[in-house]
Amino acid sequence: MRFAFLLGVPLWSCLLVPTGAAAETSLSVAPLRIALTPERPVASLTMGNADTTEVAVQAEVLQWSQDREGNDVYAPTRDVLVNPAIFRLPPGGRQIVRLGLQVPAEARERSYRIFLRQLPRDQALPQDGAEGAKLQTLLRIGVPVFVPPAQPPQRVLEWSLLADRGEHFRLVLHNQDSEHIQLTQLVVRREDGAELLRKNLSLYVLAGQSAGVALELAPLPPGTRLQIEAATDAPEAQSSATVRVPRAPVEPR
Repeated sequence: MRFAFLLGVPLWSCLLVPTGAAAETSLSVAPLRIALTPERPVASLTMGNADTTEVAVQAEVLQWSQDREGNDVYAPTRDVLVNPAIFRLPPGGRQIVRLGLQVPAEARERSYRIFLRQLPRDQALPQDGAEGAKLQTLLRIGVPVFVPPAQPPQRVLEWSLLADRGEHFRLVLHNQDSEHIQLTQLVVRREDGAELLRKNLSLYVLAGQSAGVALELAPLPPGTRLQIEAATDAPEAQSSATVRVPRAPVEPR
């Protein structure tokens, strides 16, 4: 079995979906995030094909929100138009995809993703010297698109630590701001500075939403104070906080 791989695209931003037909592929996308404003309502990204075979791609912009558990939710939208919506990438070729904003900025940041989905070939490719078909791995790449709020953000962030089961905890970030924040690293320390956990991640928390990160910590007495340090894409945001270890939930009998 062969596996597709991406150049310039982090794995968290795409889905690799195996389907029924054939070939190894190598796709790249840049930039990895796009901002649109009423003053600059048009932007573009470039998709490249480093493979030796042609690739067909469909581009679609979806509105992006998050539910109460922090799960991503997508819905059709005409707020941002994309051109071309379907195109072919020859071997070694590149395609510029343009996006156009159709709505004004609001008090809260608008958030979208442009999904670039590899389309299946018309027919399966036979294996070398044998009948049948190889497995084709199709890619779906999602690139965030943001429309900043009309007013500068205040960066109001709140942290809480929730008990799950055993040594498992869930660190929740409540983003009360009017703009998203992206977490790239978390460090958990005891009050004396001893490091308990360091975790690299890429987690978006949209404006007015909450999202959690699962943590595995050694047993700690309830009430223990922990220092949280976070690296984010907003240097001016509050990047540290103190939380207390909660009591473990009571198991139902």
